[in-house]
This record gives sequence, C-alpha cells and structure tokens, in this order.
Amino acid sequence: MIFDTAQENENLKAQLSKLNQEFETNNPKSKSANQRLQKINADLYFALNYGTAKSRIKNQLTYKLGQAMIANSKSLLGYIRMPYVLSYIKDMHKKEQIAYNEKIKANPSLKLPPLESYPDYNEAIKLKNHLSYKLGEVLINADKSKLKLGYLTLWFKCKNITKEHKDNHKNSLNNPNH
Repeated sequence: MIFDTAQENENLKAQLSKLNQEFETNNPKSKSANQRLQKINADLYFALNYGTAKSRIKNQLTYKLGQAMIANSKSLLGYIRMPYVLSYIKDMHKKEQIAYNEKIKANPSLKLPPLESYPDYNEAIKLKNHLSYKLGEVLINADKSKLKLGYLTLWFKCKNITKEHKDNHKNSLNNPNH
C-alpha cells in the first residue's frame, strides 16, 4: 500500500529517523536493540515505499475472486449475482494490470520488487492456503480449461475445498501444536 502523498511519506521517514537518533543517544550500549530497531526501520521504509507482500497477495486476481465467491455464496441472490460480480472483478483487475504496465513503461523505477524480497514474504505465503485463494485458483483453472469444461466440475471442486478447509480448521483447533 503506497501512501497518498509524498509529504506523509517524508514525515514518517523523518519521525523514524528522529526516533532512531534518540534511541542511539539514550542507549549507547544497547547494540542488539539498536540493530533490531534498524531492521524494523528498514522494514517500515520498505513497506512505505512498496507496500507489503500480504497486500500484494490479497490484490491478486485469485484471492479477489475467491473472496467474492465466499461473500456471494451466502444467499440465493448471491449465487444468482455471482457470475456478474466475478466478471466485473476480472474486468477491473485486467484494467488495473494494464494501467500498472503503462506506468512501468513510462517510468521503470515504479516497478514493484519481486515478492520474495518483501520482509513479510513468509507470512504472505500462508495466504495462499486460505480458502479465498484456493477457491479463486479453482475458478481460474476452470476458466482456463479446454472449451471451458472445467465449469462442469467447479461446484464439486469448490465443495471439496470448503470441506477440506473446514476439516483442517477443526484439526488445527483440536491440535494447537500443529
């Protein structure tokens, strides 16, 4: 998530720098604490400029579609409305991608770094095991299938994924060690 104004960015950077200087002045013997603070400082600076890996995963089409599937599966009207909502999300995502690619062509320095370079990368990978992500993945694979025949089994695959997710969630609650 990139902040709205450059002024807010500069203010936050100045505050972080000031806090870091105060910390060094007040605790000159606390080298390990200072190193931890510098790491947090670097992570915050990175997040201010590029956002977080979690936000990038949540902004992927896969996750967005899965969230919409879950939200619209709670009522009959939701099921009726779902194809339109999913189509709209897909179209908007495509427009966002085109706009991003045009920005990159105009100014290559705006290109986001690889997901692996984000400080919260390992936490973001866990999002790929969320129900939203898995349902979106199944939907995209169904759409990519030959002659769109994947849609014939989509409902059954979604039911299986939902059942597995519930079972895994129950198991994780019963076995807190895993």
